Amino acid sequence: MVKKLLERKASGFYVAAATLVLALAFILVYGIRGGNTYSPVSALAVWMFVAGIITNCLILIKDFKFGAYIPFIFYFIGFGVLFNSEMLYISNVFVNVDGNSFDFVYILMFVLLLLTLIGSFAATLMKLEKEENKEAE
Repeated sequence: MVKKLLERKASGFYVAAATLVLALAFILVYGIRGGNTYSPVSALAVWMFVAGIITNCLILIKDFKFGAYIPFIFYFIGFGVLFNSEMLYISNVFVNVDGNSFDFVYILMFVLLLLTLIGSFAATLMKLEKEENKEAE
């Protein structure tokens, strides 16, 4: 059953699946890292990423014409909200007022975020299912 399902999938499916894993890892790292005085955890950013993860799961189950754009839009909005909530912390680190610095988890969080955005955008440009399978349905 799984083999038959995967035979119908194109390379975009695997990119979208990898993006789903990256987004889940980002949410975990962001939640575990928590916030501080300068960068509180943004509930709106978390909800945007959860919506992106849910829609990402849905397009992996059933591909439709512009479906791959929906998770990308949610991830991109989440990125904007997150960057807005982190701006005070980033400027504090750059100005070096009180000795704050970017720790490993913070850098990992942003690497996962950027990989999620890049992978999600790449999935929008690729087909999730092979063409011959759509014609047979």
